[in-house]
Amino acid sequence: MMSRLLVGASLALTVLAVPTLVFAQAQDGQHPAARAAMKACQPDRQALCKDEQPGGGRILACLKAHEDKLSADCKAALATMPAKGQAPQGQ
Repeated sequence: MMSRLLVGASLALTVLAVPTLVFAQAQDGQHPAARAAMKACQPDRQALCKDEQPGGGRILACLKAHEDKLSADCKAALATMPAKGQAPQGQ
């Protein structure tokens, strides 16, 4: 009986904690313009770069390689991104 209670409590904590941790990880250290570009370019990424593995700037390079096919929202969002290694303003 006690083990069922512990398993249930552990499961409940996991269900509550995991989305919070994933969201926090995605937000930490990421420039606000980069987050906006990820959101704006998601449909373009799915259509044009779905086979690209994340990391090393591969997705961004793929999007730039297909610049003529990008949506207006994605193009605008990419134009606001800082240069690589540039800190957000105010830091």
